[in-house]
Amino acid sequence: MKKIFLLVVTLMFFTFGGIQSLFAKDKLIILNAGTKTGSFAQQMTAISKDLEPYYNIDLRIPGGHCKAIAMQKNIKVPTLMPLANDYEAVGRDGLAGSCGTFAIEPSQVVRYGVTAMYVCSMKHDAESFMKNSHSVGHTHGAANARAVIAINDSFGANLKPVGYDGSGATKTGLYNGEVDYVLLSAKHGQKVIKNGGQCFYEYSADKNSPYIALATLDPNNRYLTMSMSDLWLALNMNADETEKLRTLIRSLHNDSSSAIAAYIGKRDLPKVIWDLSDDEINEKWELSVQNLQEPK
Repeated sequence: MKKIFLLVVTLMFFTFGGIQSLFAKDKLIILNAGTKTGSFAQQMTAISKDLEPYYNIDLRIPGGHCKAIAMQKNIKVPTLMPLANDYEAVGRDGLAGSCGTFAIEPSQVVRYGVTAMYVCSMKHDAESFMKNSHSVGHTHGAANARAVIAINDSFGANLKPVGYDGSGATKTGLYNGEVDYVLLSAKHGQKVIKNGGQCFYEYSADKNSPYIALATLDPNNRYLTMSMSDLWLALNMNADETEKLRTLIRSLHNDSSSAIAAYIGKRDLPKVIWDLSDDEINEKWELSVQNLQEPK
């Protein structure tokens, strides 16, 4: 009788274990390669919530790009990690604070996002921007200053770049009359509009933009297409695992009830581009990085 009881218990253990393993969710590390509170952190937190029904999620926010890159080198399990073109540009230029470059394979990309930059003002118009001497506020960084100078190079304007510590400070400088125009992302440009200002120009070649796409006026100046681009990379995954994650992420972006759709809808950024070929990913990514690098 005792042997029969032990046999039943053993069978129940292995049967239950088999059922558990059948329905067990695969582990997915979501590694934020940005600041603790910035756009990447918010998006990774949102997509973590959305993916919880499908994966055993381990969200990691180490608090810095270089910390995340160092952590990633020791991770051997499936991982979702965003990568921004400004970090890559700094790494390629070997500037202070960089932690080298990150080699990507187009097949790893499960989302390609682009955040365009806009020229906005509280009291000046689009025509004056090109013709008169003006100051243009932007967040600190050689790439943003170079984007302002690109207007001078292409159109003979007389613009002076003025750097600020962050987009909030840039907007405040505009509101206080310290600068005439500002260079901002769509999210912050919309805040200028809500406060009574206007946005006129977009750094892109998008002919369908509601704004004036600067690169359509001078296609030969690559700095007029400057944008903040980011890749979501599926690391340590085979082709089937990557495609499963890519399909889920796209579906969640199209689901108005998802956390990631709410994030994008509230800020109108980034613009997500799907169905890119490997060559298109390489071309877009390389151009976006090069546009932020120091001129050779």
